[in-house]
Formats: sequence, structure tokens, C-alpha cells
Amino acid sequence: MKISIVIPCYNSMKYIDQCVNSALQQTYENYDIHAYDNESTDGTYEYLLELEKKHEKITVHQVPNIYKNSYREAVDDSFETLETDYITFLSTDDYISNDYISNCMKILTHDLEKIKCIQSPIIGVRNGNTADQQTYFYKSLTDFKKQCMIRSPVNTPSVVYHKSLYPLMNWTPYGGEAHKNSGIQEAGAGDYDIFCGFAENNVFIYPVNVFLGYYYRWHSEQCTWDVHQDEIKYDEIVRNYWRKKWNM
Repeated sequence: MKISIVIPCYNSMKYIDQCVNSALQQTYENYDIHAYDNESTDGTYEYLLELEKKHEKITVHQVPNIYKNSYREAVDDSFETLETDYITFLSTDDYISNDYISNCMKILTHDLEKIKCIQSPIIGVRNGNTADQQTYFYKSLTDFKKQCMIRSPVNTPSVVYHKSLYPLMNWTPYGGEAHKNSGIQEAGAGDYDIFCGFAENNVFIYPVNVFLGYYYRWHSEQCTWDVHQDEIKYDEIVRNYWRKKWNM
């Protein structure tokens, strides 16, 4: 089975070397890397083009920077155009162990019909040092929905999707519709909303309870930080929408 590692990029020169090199060193054979540049102004796109010349596994794409604090442009293009079985996303400020993709694929291919999506623990990295491990677990879709009423119970970077799930990755009418009704352009917490949409459609994101190899860098320049600092509480918009829909 083939898997594509999609790397959304925007002004990513500070960490991109470690990120891309970790993707290039995977022990799993049948994979490729697709870097999507969102109109960077710091030389990221030009740097990616040089990497593309050196490594046959890397393909570089340009997409317009439309959505604030969102990787939706890369999501839509990759799911619509890439010829692959699975897709996972790697943030440019993060990195993965050499056996990360192999570890993920062993689980996914254990039951091809049943397992369409997984998530696994992440280890935080602060100032170059590994910190706490973040793990989520739930036993059923009902349990998952209950946890969604508190916060998103998913380590978004570690999620691996079967490509067939794309029709369910709808930015509306779920929380996106709630944003529109509030007069807010869709931005922030889009992944949280998608995971609730999966649950609505009986898609179970299998929570792997052992670390598979994703390292998540915490720093004040990341999009997640900007979303949390924004005066608009996107998480609450999504949560309130699904609370009403699920009568929870």
C-alpha cells in the first residue's frame, strides 16, 4: 500500500531541513513526499525546488494562501490529485523517526476493511529538548463524541487517512456552517470539526496507545499558537455546533 507524506509550508526555513530529512529517511519503501508552499516570502519555495531536484521522492506544489491558520489548501489538493492509498500530514516545524511510516502502515494494513484512519501519541519538543508525551484514548464513537464536548481528542499531526475518506472531510456544513452563521470566515479548528464529522458518519479514528515516532515542536510562531491567541474562539464554535447537533 502506498502512502504520501504531505508537508504544508509557509515561511518554513527555520525548521524545514530537519522536517524534510526525517521524511526522506523512512524505512518504509512505498511512499512519496509532497511539499505544498502557501506563498512563502522567506525563500521556502525556492529551497523546496532545490530539494526536488536532488530527491526523486519529493514533489513540490504551489497553492494560494487563502485560509488563515489552516492547511486546507494542501488537504484539498492532495486528496483530489495524489495517486496514493493513504495520506498523512507533517508540519514543517515537526519531524518523525525513521520507522514512523512503517509503524503506521503495520497497523493500518492489519485490517484494510475496518481501519481507515488512525492517530498515535506525539512527543513534544521544546527548545530542542523532548518534553511530555500526549496520548488520547477512547473506547467507542460514543466515548469519542463525549470527549469532543471537552476538546478535540485527536493528535492532529499523527493522523493517517485512507484517501477514500476525503468526501467526509467537509469544511461545511459542520462547524464551517456554524462559522458562517456567526459571520466568521472559516479559519482555525478545521481539523477538530472534520473529526467530529467523521464521528457523525461512523468513522472511527483508531487511537494507537503506543508512540509510533511523531515529534511535535512547541513554539510561539506556530499556527496553533496563533489560533489559541485569537479573540475568536474557534474551538467553542465547533464544540457548540456539535453539542446542539448531538444533543449533548
